[in-house]
Amino acid sequence: MKNHTLRFALKFLCSAIAVAFAAQITVALADLRFGDHIRQIAPVFGVAIAIVLLGGYRYLAAVFVGALLPSTFEEQQYLLLFSMPFSVTLTAALAYRALALLEVELQMERIRDALCVIFVGLVLSTLLGALVQTLFLSRAWNLIVWDEFLHLFLTNWLSAAVGAIIVTPFILTWFKPAGFRLTGYQGVEVCLWFLALLTFGHVTFQNWAPTDTLLYPMELAIFPIMAWSAIRFGLRGASAGVLALALLAGWEIVAILSGTGNGMSQSPANVWIFVGIVSATSICLAAVMTELRMRESQILENETRLSAFTEALPDIAFVLTRTGKIRDIFAGSARIEANHRIVSAERAVGRNIADIFEPEVCRGFLDTIEKTILSNEIRKHEYSLMSADVGTHVFEARVTPMRRSVGGASSVVWVAYDISERKVAELAIRDRDRILRATARANNNLLTTQDVGQAVEAAMREVGQALDVERGFIFEISDRTHEAFQSFCIKHEWRVDESSPKMVGESLYQDSPLEEFCPGWYQILAAGRHIQIDGLRKERQSMDILRHFNSRSMLVVPMWMEGKLYGFFGVDHCSRAHEWSDGEIYAVRVLSTSLSGLILIREQEKLLRAAKETADAASSAKGEFLAIMSHEIRTPMNAIVGYTDLLAQTDLSEVQSEHAAIIKRSGRALLDLINNILDYSKIESRALELETGDFDLEQVVCESLESILVTAKSKGIKVDYDIDDAVQETYLGDAHRIRQVLLNLANNAVKFTESGEIIIRIEVQPSGEDLSYDRLHFEVKDTGCGIAKDKFERLFRAFSQVDSSTTRVYGGSGLGLIISKRLIERMDGRIWVESEVGVGSQFHFEIQLLRTDHEVRTRVPFDTANESDDSLEVSFAATYPLRLLLCEDDKDNRWVIRELLEMLGYRPNVVESGEDALEQLKHRAYDAVLMDVRLPGLSGLELTQAIRSGAEKIEKDDQYIIAVTAYAMNEDREKCLAAGMNDYIRKPVEIIELKDALRRASQSRSA
Repeated sequence: MKNHTLRFALKFLCSAIAVAFAAQITVALADLRFGDHIRQIAPVFGVAIAIVLLGGYRYLAAVFVGALLPSTFEEQQYLLLFSMPFSVTLTAALAYRALALLEVELQMERIRDALCVIFVGLVLSTLLGALVQTLFLSRAWNLIVWDEFLHLFLTNWLSAAVGAIIVTPFILTWFKPAGFRLTGYQGVEVCLWFLALLTFGHVTFQNWAPTDTLLYPMELAIFPIMAWSAIRFGLRGASAGVLALALLAGWEIVAILSGTGNGMSQSPANVWIFVGIVSATSICLAAVMTELRMRESQILENETRLSAFTEALPDIAFVLTRTGKIRDIFAGSARIEANHRIVSAERAVGRNIADIFEPEVCRGFLDTIEKTILSNEIRKHEYSLMSADVGTHVFEARVTPMRRSVGGASSVVWVAYDISERKVAELAIRDRDRILRATARANNNLLTTQDVGQAVEAAMREVGQALDVERGFIFEISDRTHEAFQSFCIKHEWRVDESSPKMVGESLYQDSPLEEFCPGWYQILAAGRHIQIDGLRKERQSMDILRHFNSRSMLVVPMWMEGKLYGFFGVDHCSRAHEWSDGEIYAVRVLSTSLSGLILIREQEKLLRAAKETADAASSAKGEFLAIMSHEIRTPMNAIVGYTDLLAQTDLSEVQSEHAAIIKRSGRALLDLINNILDYSKIESRALELETGDFDLEQVVCESLESILVTAKSKGIKVDYDIDDAVQETYLGDAHRIRQVLLNLANNAVKFTESGEIIIRIEVQPSGEDLSYDRLHFEVKDTGCGIAKDKFERLFRAFSQVDSSTTRVYGGSGLGLIISKRLIERMDGRIWVESEVGVGSQFHFEIQLLRTDHEVRTRVPFDTANESDDSLEVSFAATYPLRLLLCEDDKDNRWVIRELLEMLGYRPNVVESGEDALEQLKHRAYDAVLMDVRLPGLSGLELTQAIRSGAEKIEKDDQYIIAVTAYAMNEDREKCLAAGMNDYIRKPVEIIELKDALRRASQSRSA
């Protein structure tokens, strides 16, 4: 930036000095009639105009300062002092603006630019400057008479205009010195020219001064001398000659004005008019010559370019008349001429195309020429010729009308290109595209047709028809290395029609020795190469092979499966010999690969299908085993838990009560383990299905925390929840699985917390653009023992806990968290943990739930709800009176459930089988039936279905039935309800669940 400013300052200073020098050097040429204030010539205008034209408006200040400097050292009136600076600056600005509007090139290499610069930029702009200067001077001298004012104005204008014409072109043309060189000969010519100019100029101006008249013909000789410079040396020579002529005239006039020569009786204006005319004429002539040279150079360049284009033409070009006469021919070589049926281009010029080409070709030529001339547009024409060399050549012509300035076109330019190779390539591309499309259709058949034989035949048909072959076949090679030979067997075949020989079913092609029929084929195919027999070369071995296959030409490619040679795929012609192309070989290879893949896929599908069937059988067996084990374990557990509940209702000592509590806790732990194993097994086998339904989120949270209230109160732990206001009341999703995750996390929290609090928080996280979903963030926070960070990765593994001591201290199977993780992932969410040892843990998970528009009544929060009652009071039956029938096949379970019912105040009837239960229901009405699902003979489900269908007539058509079963999976509950049962209780029977079921049955009877 600093360098740029410095350069501008230097240019500014130099410009001001140049203007000041130009204003001062003509002091000796002052007009005697006006004292020292008016010069006979004012080159300062030319210097100022040139500076502004080259530098722009930013140099106007330099022009003003430079024009002002010479006058500051003289004591003058301020009008005289500022007359020259104002007029020069105004003239330069006007010239710059005018030439910019006219878009003039300052190099003046065109006559238009030269005329604009001289007459607009110099003559007219100095007119305004001279007027301003005259006004300043008139005001200073008090000139009132019009004649005196006009005389002063014209004198100022002449001196400014001539000074500008002399100086400005010189500066503009010599501003860029590059490109001007003088050789030895040109230097001599310049010296001769300059000497002649000085001689004739000196004689002319020396004799002019005393007489004030021209000295004919000496002064006229100056014009041809200046024309010499303009023609030979261009603008630079002309501008230099003008400057030299002006200096010579000034030299002679100064000598007269100084008294050393003869005096002048009149103003020297005629001398400067003569110099101005000579200068303008020379500059314009030089511009004309420069423009002519440029045009000649352009024409020469165009001719050279046209010649280069003609020589570079790939084929041939004609100039043809409307009637088909050849006016000119351009051809790159004799071979190109020969391809166009022309022996010699020189001899063909002037002849008609009918003398060279066939009538049909001529008609196409003449028709295209006529259409081109009439439409006056470029047209294309394609034709073929039997050339002088071998074969037919196809040409494409671009026909262009030769437009004339007056009238329409009468001739055309016919540029023809040999497109024979392109035509062959296009034909090959069309064939390849046809083959590729057929290959694509073949692959589609392979992928979409289930039957392997039909798929292979359809694929071979597509490619066979595209290749125009008569047969396609696949042979499998059996590598019997222990027998020292390979055999081949036909697997698939396609024939274009019945006339083609058949191979499928022929004994010759079933387990035949490959080496005997096709010697060397195995080695070639094993190396990955193809085999082609065209039938054109009568080799004995090849002919024998063709004879074995009843073929005339054959193409065979290898087929690979899992890196081993499976066999070969081939196509052939049975009726004719054929030379196989690269495109055909490529298509057969592609189809061979696809066929190999299909056969391999089908074989893999068989293996996968068998493996899947085995896996499904194993999974089904595992599920059935788990269900049976769950039932068999829960059945005795029902007696254990039931008797424990009954035992707890008796008068026990403190030690006995503790023992009973231990038995019940152990039973519950065993049941939780069974439930977790069942859930984990279903999750891992992908058999777990999520349910979708409306649910109250707060109710789910309350139900999750109610299960830990007893344990939390016994430890003195505070239990609470916090749901953000942005969370909706109801959502659409699987409430049971969300409850299960919260219950697992809450159970862990209360298990590992000895004091403090457990809290569940729920808030809405920012989600995507779908406003119908909320992304909910759940946090289960406790103040327990905490978990070390290096143990986090073990938390979400099956049967894994933080360390082995955890199981001994707190118990548990290690399945709760992995089940929670899998459930959250099934709901497209994520789960993670944050913890600090000794401070507590925070388990987080996020899931996305669909919002609902309707509201569901929120249940009473758990901390204000009545605590569940697991006591056995006889008054319960009085509150909820029911006539009960118990159907249970297991003796221990039957006795336990009957005891529980009796301690609640009921007197149930008890039966052991479904048939007995049906007999009771036919003869007596019961308010509710507690029925085991698995019964000997008629099962509970079958009995219920029979009742609901009306097949069995009983006392009450709407009999209330409660399922009491050890089948504890969710689908078991759904089966019971689907069969028509009204309620469901899992074994072992909990007092709370039993009382709730009886309460619902009583309420149903009241309704």
